[in-house]
Amino acid sequence: MKITQEAFGRFTEYVLSNPTTGETVNILPELGGIIRKMVFRKNENLFNVIVCADTDEQLMQQMAAYPSAHLFPWGNRVRNGRYYFEGNTYQLPINEVGLNNAIHGFVAFANFEVIEEISTDTEASIILRYQYKGNYFGYPFPFVLEIKNTLSAKNGFTLTYSIKNTGTKTMPVVLGWHPYFKIEEETANDWRIDFPAIEQSIPDEQLISVETKAVDFSEGIILDGQDLNAVFAVKPAEKVAAVLHSIQKDVSLTLWQEGLKGQFSFIVVYIPEARDCVAIEPMTGNTNAFNSGDGLLTLSAGETYQVSCGVTLS
Repeated sequence: MKITQEAFGRFTEYVLSNPTTGETVNILPELGGIIRKMVFRKNENLFNVIVCADTDEQLMQQMAAYPSAHLFPWGNRVRNGRYYFEGNTYQLPINEVGLNNAIHGFVAFANFEVIEEISTDTEASIILRYQYKGNYFGYPFPFVLEIKNTLSAKNGFTLTYSIKNTGTKTMPVVLGWHPYFKIEEETANDWRIDFPAIEQSIPDEQLISVETKAVDFSEGIILDGQDLNAVFAVKPAEKVAAVLHSIQKDVSLTLWQEGLKGQFSFIVVYIPEARDCVAIEPMTGNTNAFNSGDGLLTLSAGETYQVSCGVTLS
């Protein structure tokens, strides 16, 4: 397995690769560690399964869609950017102006440091680090976020997040990943998705979850004709799997997430208007968890939290 560096316009891209199979994962540490490209092999065919930009200019234009971004220290939305925590009220900057929300945290396109590169016969990994001193308006909680990206000859791609509270007070957090997936030459109308959802959140006019309804997707969902954009609570398990199927190509893409209580207990499924991909997003908390507490994680001073998710093709 190999780790190389390539120019991606004005940025440096790290490429994890398996020279035997042609499988690769392309990562941009300078832009939040986003995963720009992910190529897997099935039989004799290679599939690029991530939707992201082909040039740096395209990527800068698409940032509002958060392609493959890591969402932290809050995933999804905080209503009106305001939250109450341990006796204090905090106001975050509004970066979803049309809906008057704070959305997706502030590390999505931050500059991460590559602190370690590891390659063996069967795996290639890089570890990224972002150190935060507590100076973002409305979030005075210092932390260190590390993200380990691993391409394995046997197990596909794995993301492992490690979060350490480096401050003196308890900190609230919600973590998420925002990939858009595709199976080349097809659209959402060609796919079925299976995932163990037990509740679907119903949003209000600010796209904040206000109630839930029970759901059963044990038979899967044919996406043709579906206008899907929702947060789902998943049935707790050591590994929760969302599987995107292409019947025509006989390909199944699996996004797995550690899904016990206090881990990735939620998943967002969203079909963009163009219907050329589907976002499948593991989340530790529901929309507006900073206020509702639904999935909110709290880390005490000095505490470290770790959780993983990953992608395979079969």
